[in-house]
Amino acid sequence: METWSKSLSIALLFMAMLIFLPLIYHFGVALQPAKKEAVDGQLTVIPTDFSSTKTLALGGDWSFFWQQLLEPEQIKKAMPESANVKGYGGWQANISNQDYDAIGFATYHLDVTLQQSSNNLALHIPPIESAYNLYINSEFMLSGGRVSKLESAGTPGYNNAIVRIPDGSKTFTITIQVSNYHSSWGGLWEPIVLGDADSLHTLQRDKVALSMFILGALLITIIHALIQFFLRPTDNIPLVFACLCLLFFFREFTIEHMSFALSSFAGGFVLITKLNFLSYYAGIPVGLYFFHSCYPRVFRRKVCTLFYTISVIFSAFILFSPTRYFGASVDIFQIIALIVMMYILQRMWIAMRKKQNGAAVMLIGSLIAFAFALNDILYMNNIISTGRFFSLGIICFITCQSFVTNSRFDNLINKNSSLSRRLKERNSDLVIMSQLLETKVEQRTRELKLANNELKALANNDPLTNVFNRHGLQQYIQAAFERFRRSQEVFSILLLDYDLFKEINDTYGHDVGDIVLLTGTDLIKSGIREQDKLARWGGEEFLILLPNTDLQGALAIGHKLKEAISAKPIGQPIGIEVSVTGGVAQVQTHDTFETLFKRADDALYKGKQEGRNQICD
Repeated sequence: METWSKSLSIALLFMAMLIFLPLIYHFGVALQPAKKEAVDGQLTVIPTDFSSTKTLALGGDWSFFWQQLLEPEQIKKAMPESANVKGYGGWQANISNQDYDAIGFATYHLDVTLQQSSNNLALHIPPIESAYNLYINSEFMLSGGRVSKLESAGTPGYNNAIVRIPDGSKTFTITIQVSNYHSSWGGLWEPIVLGDADSLHTLQRDKVALSMFILGALLITIIHALIQFFLRPTDNIPLVFACLCLLFFFREFTIEHMSFALSSFAGGFVLITKLNFLSYYAGIPVGLYFFHSCYPRVFRRKVCTLFYTISVIFSAFILFSPTRYFGASVDIFQIIALIVMMYILQRMWIAMRKKQNGAAVMLIGSLIAFAFALNDILYMNNIISTGRFFSLGIICFITCQSFVTNSRFDNLINKNSSLSRRLKERNSDLVIMSQLLETKVEQRTRELKLANNELKALANNDPLTNVFNRHGLQQYIQAAFERFRRSQEVFSILLLDYDLFKEINDTYGHDVGDIVLLTGTDLIKSGIREQDKLARWGGEEFLILLPNTDLQGALAIGHKLKEAISAKPIGQPIGIEVSVTGGVAQVQTHDTFETLFKRADDALYKGKQEGRNQICD
């Protein structure tokens, strides 16, 4: 019974940790906005931009006016003096030859054109360093802090909000006046997001809900650890862990979507910024001290003392220095944090090799937490675009640590039991479980391998024609775009559609229609090159990717395939004469797949309108 209970606990622990996989996908992939790049302060939004997600991150080149606080009506006149900067990463991350100091003031401007009139569109405004006024067209919409040309008059402030775009608009402008005298980074650090208002509110709600879940988990863990310390005050490990969780608790309040909880306090900007940095700088030595306390024989006191001293110096710097100088310490401390994390992992590996109690579980929790911490560091430095996941990593770490702590207390409570008898029984059970586990793992591995192969085939191939489906062709399309951008290797696409295919199905039946598609597919495959990729795009429509092929070459291939298909009756023994209409398009410099496909689709439509059975460009 005891063995069964422990096995169930481990299984439940594993299942609980698996819950984080859909959370990671949801917040790291599903909710990430698509990127839309502006060019010279101009941005055109087409309906297909919202095909994958309902939100767009407005990056690219914004018009930028350094040391000017312009009203929207003044933008046009001042445009000859404008420069271009990225719509994220601060104005230091500019793309012009001029370097901008973090301290100063400026105006961002972007002209947005919508191919369809706006309906329920809105902008999500992230925190802007460190004060701003936002205008949509000429209307003042939002502010954070007080914008000023004078440092003495400017006050910082966070105001993370969602602003509606007037319905029915086909064009609108975004003008942002920004002044920064209190931060090491000036301007737009995160991109402004355009999207469906309901989707933006849902995104904000989901992020707040996740933070509330994390805060609740941290609070429960703190209370539990303090109770453990109260019951056993000679053991300071629960107290140290409670302090570590308390730092994580404060840090969660300082992230973007939770800043509203502290921004209403006097000096909210300074409070949030100091708390954010301090929880990070103090969290590293407290975390190291926690591991040091758990495994004192593995961690070296002199090395730990060195890290403690360095962290105390950085924490004192945060406490007593103005927020505008914090950025000077970040890069250095990130390197120190990475070194401390590597040291902890190396020491925990040694503890696990020495089979110290709970070391393996603690190592797993540490690996997860540090992986997410590394992700956040790379994300904050604009190296990757996944999102912030350190809080989820902390929950995984807390789960592993709680398992170890509870096991330690359980062992202390049951220390006077008959250890010899239990050891013998457990060894026998472990041998049996190991044998069963090995057998089940081998069996499960084989099953999973077969299932994965089947799923991969189903995911990438059309079940009728056994050529690629849309999903299967995407990787080749992406590779073709990458080669084009890297080495200007042109490519084209050919879109073929069977003429009057519905009449074939209605007259002869869908089985005959399938035979027509299969026979036509074989003719197409025999008429294209090995490097060309064929996919059934939907229904009777097929898409052919033609690498290293210009428009004329694509037209030639299209005519060749059209003649081959119409040359003889298809679908023996009935013998149906069929024809196809095609559209071709060659990739151009600023193309996305959507714009390239639209040109081919328009050409196909043109062929249909002009009588079918032809290839058009």
